[in-house]
Amino acid sequence: MSDEKEPAAPEKTERKGRPPRETALTRIQQRAEKVIEEKVNQLPLWADDLRSAPNEMLRSALFTVGNRNQAREFINGRELHCYGNARIYYTGQELRQEDDMDVWLQVVHMARTEKLGNRVSFRPSEMKKELRWPRGKDYTQKLLNVLERLKATSVRIESTRLGKGVGVSLLRRFEYTTEEGDLSDTWHVEIEPEMAILFAADVYTTRLDWQSRLELRPLAKWLHGFYGTHREPYGIKVETIRESCGSKAKTEAKFKQMLRDALDELKNIDFLKEWDIGKDNIVRVVRNNRPLLKSE
Repeated sequence: MSDEKEPAAPEKTERKGRPPRETALTRIQQRAEKVIEEKVNQLPLWADDLRSAPNEMLRSALFTVGNRNQAREFINGRELHCYGNARIYYTGQELRQEDDMDVWLQVVHMARTEKLGNRVSFRPSEMKKELRWPRGKDYTQKLLNVLERLKATSVRIESTRLGKGVGVSLLRRFEYTTEEGDLSDTWHVEIEPEMAILFAADVYTTRLDWQSRLELRPLAKWLHGFYGTHREPYGIKVETIRESCGSKAKTEAKFKQMLRDALDELKNIDFLKEWDIGKDNIVRVVRNNRPLLKSE
């Protein structure tokens, strides 16, 4: 469920002796500015069965819906499609929902209890279990490949809520070998301290039900995050979704069928109550707004 508050409707009259009521958006911006000014160096806390991400990431093609049979492209400073008023520029190998974002969400989840910049330790076997990956060496190598991709990234985000451009790498560093050069039983990762700005005041982030996400295929994962950023989703063009999720479907007809299947997945896990794609090519959904447990 999104923690982004909707702007309050303006009051018709001012109360005597009191200044005009601040809008919810103004209060959010003030809280975010306070986080930046105080140089907060720890992420907000959330419940263990949830994961959290900045809304800009969930509304953009930063983590695409590409599948394992498609070659990953290298992106050099290109502006990515992003729904809303944010602008995202990315350099690095194409990142995907199916593996890269799942790993990144889990790394951030583990890092939330530590000061940003501190080492976070984990056993590869535990990480693979959390991701529901098989136990074999091939998946240890896959995990290593994901960490390498996340490390070799530059993400620049510009949005009105930040008030400035913020550039980060999705992973500051990681260690995975012993001094002798063998794979270690315990790996270590670090998150950039600047990541706190993107999670500023915990009001432009969205909670994701982790077990539900792991049930989903790439496009459904993206939609799960995207619609999670809206308390009451409104109609969106099929083409807008297609661009924002980074789909490489060759035709609109092919993408619409993938979209129908993904929306059915979200209905099957009770995330959506109903959905429809009209003749006007507008996607309309109704969410099951079940409360998510938050840990403050």
